[in-house]
Amino acid sequence: MPPGKSRSTENVGEKIMWHRLHSWLNKTPVSDPIDRHYVSFMQLLFATCVVVVPALKLAYYVAIILGAPLHREQRVDQILDLGTDVLITASACFGIFLSMRGHFRLSVLQFLGVLLVSFTIGDMSPGMNHPAGDPTPYIVLALAGQILGRRALWMTYLALLVCMTLGALGTASAPHAPSLLTVATVQVERAIISLVIAVIVDQTMAPLRAALTESQSRGRELEKLNANLAQEIVMREKAQDHLIHVQKLEAVGRIATGVAHDFDNVLNVMIGYAAHRDRLADRGMPAVLDAMEDIELQARRALSISRKLLNFGRKDVIRSETFDAAMALHELQPMLRQFFGASTRLRLEGPSVGLHIRMDRGQFELMLLNLAANAADAMPQGGEFMIRLGADVGEKMLTLAVQDTGHGMSEEVRQRIFEPFYTTKPWGYGTGLGLSAVFDILSDAAGSVTVDSKLGEGATFNVRLPLTVPDHTEPARPRSGIRVSRDSVAL
Repeated sequence: MPPGKSRSTENVGEKIMWHRLHSWLNKTPVSDPIDRHYVSFMQLLFATCVVVVPALKLAYYVAIILGAPLHREQRVDQILDLGTDVLITASACFGIFLSMRGHFRLSVLQFLGVLLVSFTIGDMSPGMNHPAGDPTPYIVLALAGQILGRRALWMTYLALLVCMTLGALGTASAPHAPSLLTVATVQVERAIISLVIAVIVDQTMAPLRAALTESQSRGRELEKLNANLAQEIVMREKAQDHLIHVQKLEAVGRIATGVAHDFDNVLNVMIGYAAHRDRLADRGMPAVLDAMEDIELQARRALSISRKLLNFGRKDVIRSETFDAAMALHELQPMLRQFFGASTRLRLEGPSVGLHIRMDRGQFELMLLNLAANAADAMPQGGEFMIRLGADVGEKMLTLAVQDTGHGMSEEVRQRIFEPFYTTKPWGYGTGLGLSAVFDILSDAAGSVTVDSKLGEGATFNVRLPLTVPDHTEPARPRSGIRVSRDSVAL
């Protein structure tokens, strides 16, 4: 195998090994955020003890067998030394088991207890082979203070004093032991060093642990606030859907009179043909067929109006679709007409087709009807209502200008015109929700609306919506019998 390929294979193997080790360390089921900072380190420490302690003991016995000039312990001391090593190794294995079961603090506590017991046994047996300046008590203090907290640190220090006292008594009672004063001096010196280390760990870890606790508390508060915010967003969306539906019903109610007039015309035509059925029969079958065609045309016109009202007024789930805004506007013209009396002129300027946008079509229609209703209220004596439709090719935006010749509005009113429940109408004549719904609909569709107005000079609402490419794969929406041409719209 080429050397480059061999090194590449080794690198891949090392990455896989480290990835498995990292996954093993991170899958410990510990929920406390503070404990999660230490669990990986303790897992590595446990694993190191499981491997290193038996390895060192095995190396010691191998060296003795090979005749190395090492200190030879008495049989009892050998048994105690081997027993403490086995105890530490077993405690490390048990610590791994407890940590993997989610009992992290218990695993650390039992491991520290075993270290203290082993230290006491070694201290009471001067013949045992343990390193000079045994760091076990200092390791125990550091782990207790860092992982288990302040109270555990000082409880461990008290336990360590007891262990040192027992060790001093065991050393002083052994044959050929040094004087009691010498033993006591050594143990007092170790106790003072341990006290200094405990104070340093305490003063170092207390602020860090307090900061971690405060951070954890703030994290819980933030999670609670996020949950409340998510709930408020859901409630706001539900309220907005309900508001849009209410606005639809209000618009349907306002155009009901005009629709009734259209239905009256349709019925009069059909009744007229029915009243002259005898005369039609005398003129022969061609006259009857012509009359039946006219009756069918009028019935389709009535059906178109009723379907349009039903589709508009029902409470649908908001569904974005790509549609031609110009065509939708021209199809909505008969309903817009119902808001105004005979003294108001309705004008639509712009192309009849070719301006595609993507949003909920019902909301687009509701927006236009709300603007028309607002214009009708501003022109009680009649006037002109005009909608200019166009496109900003450079910014790829649909432009829609809705203009009336009403009484206009002051600067103060213009600044607050889109606020919910803000209205200048008398009590009982307006909810203040129509223009607010227009603003919300356009914001959800990534559009915008501004208003230009002065008192006595009418108002112009400028709407902008992103243009989009027509989706030819999307099924066409039923048009309820409406026929559209480039030059005119007919029912």
